[in-house]
Amino acid sequence: MRKIVFLLLVIPTLVYAQDGIKPIIDVHLHGYTQQTYRPVPGAPESYDEFKAEIRKQFKKFNIVYAVKSGGQFDPDMEEIMLNAYESNNYPKIDTLELKKLISEDKIQVWGEFMPMFNGLTIADPKFTPYLKICEREGIPIALHTGRGPPNIYKRYPKYRLQLGDPILIESVLIDYPELKIYLMHAGIPFYENTLALMDQYPQVYCDLGAVLWVDQGLTPFHLKDFLIKAKEYGFIDRVMYGSDVMYWSYRIEQSIQKLESFEFLSEDDKRKIFYENAVRFFDLDQLQKK
Repeated sequence: MRKIVFLLLVIPTLVYAQDGIKPIIDVHLHGYTQQTYRPVPGAPESYDEFKAEIRKQFKKFNIVYAVKSGGQFDPDMEEIMLNAYESNNYPKIDTLELKKLISEDKIQVWGEFMPMFNGLTIADPKFTPYLKICEREGIPIALHTGRGPPNIYKRYPKYRLQLGDPILIESVLIDYPELKIYLMHAGIPFYENTLALMDQYPQVYCDLGAVLWVDQGLTPFHLKDFLIKAKEYGFIDRVMYGSDVMYWSYRIEQSIQKLESFEFLSEDDKRKIFYENAVRFFDLDQLQKK
C-alpha cells in the first residue's frame, strides 16, 4: 500500500500552538477557480475576496492542513492543502489518468464523492476499478453520506435520501478491507448506521462537515445525539473536524464554535476531533500531537 507523505517539513511552525491556539486540520474544504466561483448570497463578492477571507480564517484558528476539492488558493496556502478529486458521478478521468495523477502526487484523496446525487451508491460495479486503485495506492475516499439540501432533487432528479444511508457501503468495506473511507456529515440522519459501521469496520472514520453549521430541522439534534453516542461507544477517536466551507468562509468560525460549545466533550475529545484523528487517518507522521 502506498503511504501518503505530505510536505509538512517546509512549514514546521504550523504544527505548534500559535498565540495559545492549538492546531486544527480541516478535512472538508471546497475550493474554486476564477471561473467557478459564484458570489452567492452571503458570500464574498469576488474570488479574490473569498481567498482572502479563507486565509484570515486559517490564520485566526491555526488551521495547519485541509483536504481541498476543486480550485486553487494562494501558492503558500497550497502547501497546506491535500488535493482531493471531487466527483458526483462516474469519474471524468479514466483509470490510467487516475494512476498518473496519484503517482504525481496531484491527488491524495478521492472526494467529495457524491454518487447519491445521481441515484448511485459507491457499491455500483462501475466504480470497482477505481476502488481497487484507491485501496492499492492508499488513497482515502471522502464519501458524502446522509442528506442533501432541501429540494435538492429538483437539481438532481435521481437523488434519493435513502442512498445516503452509510449501511449501503458495507459490501465495499468487505471487498476492500484496506480501503480507508470517511463518511462525510457523519451519515446524519442515518447516524446510528454510521456508528454500527464504525463498530464493525475499523477503517471507517467520519467527518462532521455541514452538520456543524446547519441550524434548521432535525440536524442540530442529530449532531448532538451522534456525538454523545460516539463518545459513549468509544468512537470519538474516529470523528474528524470538517468545515464543509463552500462559498461562505465564515462557516469555519461558526463550525469551530459549535464544536467547542459541546460541554459533554472533554478538551481531549475536542483535540482528537480537531487534529489528532486526522493525523492518524491520513498517516501524517510528521505532525506532532499538540
